[in-house]
Amino acid sequence: MQELRAISFTERELMTAIVEFTGRLNRKLPVGMVKDPVIVEGPPITVQLPIEDDYGKMHEATFAEMEVAAALVNYCMTRKIRMPAKAEKVLQIISGAATLVIWLGEQEVGAQRKKATLRNR
Repeated sequence: MQELRAISFTERELMTAIVEFTGRLNRKLPVGMVKDPVIVEGPPITVQLPIEDDYGKMHEATFAEMEVAAALVNYCMTRKIRMPAKAEKVLQIISGAATLVIWLGEQEVGAQRKKATLRNR
């Protein structure tokens, strides 16, 4: 049996996650007002971030599926949302929202490890 968790993000949270992540990586975004992100359902999934500069010209930054997933994991970590390090994390689009799906793995294995640890003490 596997446990599955899903964390769904609003457009604002998705935008914030990407902007914070690019800042952390020192990846330059065009200067201007960031508009609502556009999710392009793939495969692969991409997120386009429209940015309007001071002169009204639109620029666009595109982010790949793995970059968006990493940005969302970073967003959760900075906000102290607990997430198992060894779990598989996958970006999916559910009901039009960016969703981080977390697979926790086999539950029986975890139960066996606990019993073995208790016997060793």
